Amino acid sequence: MHRFVLFVDGSNLFGILRGLEVQVEDYQTFYRYLFDQVVTAWRETAASGDPAPARLVRVYWYVVGDIDQWDLEDSNTQAHLREQFEKDDELRLFYLSEVTRQGAATAVSPRQAWARCFEEIKRWYENKRATLSKMKRFYHAVRSNTDSIDIAERGHWKVDILHRMVTEKGLDTSLAVDMLALLDNYDMAVVISGDADMIPSIELIKGRQKQVSVVEFHRGTRPDKRGRGFASRLKLSADFVVSVYENDLIAAGIGVRSPSSREPRA
Repeated sequence: MHRFVLFVDGSNLFGILRGLEVQVEDYQTFYRYLFDQVVTAWRETAASGDPAPARLVRVYWYVVGDIDQWDLEDSNTQAHLREQFEKDDELRLFYLSEVTRQGAATAVSPRQAWARCFEEIKRWYENKRATLSKMKRFYHAVRSNTDSIDIAERGHWKVDILHRMVTEKGLDTSLAVDMLALLDNYDMAVVISGDADMIPSIELIKGRQKQVSVVEFHRGTRPDKRGRGFASRLKLSADFVVSVYENDLIAAGIGVRSPSSREPRA
């Protein structure tokens, strides 16, 4: 029995599906479809004409689980942010210009500029927290409806709140570490990630006599060759690459067109 495990970078996968304008409703069926595609490719590349039976052991799906905590009602926090705002000439001048442009009748003060900036910071941060809460409800629903998917909430959103930016931390590292920690549980690691930082881990597990495949996604139908979201060096490090096409997902009932998508492409 040849044991397969899927290691999935959730942020990368969501980004790919959003780019393809495809929505997946049943992720257990989705991952089973990917597994079947990998097994087909594996059998085609196997040295033996009669490879061992294949079994999907587990899907390890790595996602963002928390976010930097900011108490924006705290006066000390507000004072700290105001101080940083005053030191940031580009940001301060931008908001002075914004308040002026939107029709201030009198001379615009730095206080007005900061008030506008802080208002937008609060709204942005609450939206990010709401997005994370919605994601957590989705993960709970997935866990409740499948026994083959482990969702690992290992990623963290590091917040640059003044500039309204988030940086994802920890997700790809956790995935790479678990690929090594779980070596005894699989014969084939199937990787869904666009991060070239995975390459050292892939080389290590191949050195332990394990096989690695990567799954890449394409728009359209075969033989469209425009890959989405994968580092070429990552593909070169794998034993083989499995291509999954947008229109095949739709035709198989695995995904549906996003409401905002245009007419189906040929």
